[in-house]
Amino acid sequence: MAKSFATDILPMFKPGDIGCMAPRGILIGSADWMCDPTAGNGYPDHGNARRVHSALSRGVMPPNRKWPQGWIDTYNAWMTDGFNP
Repeated sequence: MAKSFATDILPMFKPGDIGCMAPRGILIGSADWMCDPTAGNGYPDHGNARRVHSALSRGVMPPNRKWPQGWIDTYNAWMTDGFNP
């Protein structure tokens, strides 16, 4: 079954993560923002989601904790499945 933002990705972000990133213009709680196919941040497509993925993979986001590899794998699957809302 294809991964979706609402079911598989959003629940991995804590409310504090969403609140911390929003003032920086990183709207990890918004399916519209995360699933936006527009290029940006140095990526040819889905620039917002790919930028978040880069930060998650490097362990610099969310603040004060690193995602376990299984969560990163789920995020990768969501991207591979087409950034479904």
